[in-house]
Amino acid sequence: MNDHQVAAAVAVILVLGLALWLSLRGLRRAEETRARQDALESGLAESAEHLQRLETALAAAAAENDRRHADIEQRLEKLFENQEQLRLLDEDSGSYSHAIRLARRGASVEELVRDCGLNRGEAEILISLHARSGQE
Repeated sequence: MNDHQVAAAVAVILVLGLALWLSLRGLRRAEETRARQDALESGLAESAEHLQRLETALAAAAAENDRRHADIEQRLEKLFENQEQLRLLDEDSGSYSHAIRLARRGASVEELVRDCGLNRGEAEILISLHARSGQE
């Protein structure tokens, strides 16, 4: 073998060694990339599971909130009804109170019917109970 052939053989060996080194380096990087990808996919799966649990909890909380809202609306409606009943009682009481005052001042049955919105029977009872003595 002459010097040129030896130099060519050495050059081929060097090129093959460099190619082998580059190939091994590429394989190592591919393995590292694959390991990182696996870790990311695992983290993504865990995040998806966590998100699913949060969505389930949120749905349960929303259902509980809807139930409480309906309960509050029902209670509020009952309060409005009670308030209206109290208002009506107060109005009725107020007109009777006014009619009693008028009867005590000597108003007639006709005046109580006209001014207080009482029927004749109510006016007669109030006059009999509250009129001044000797006025009936």
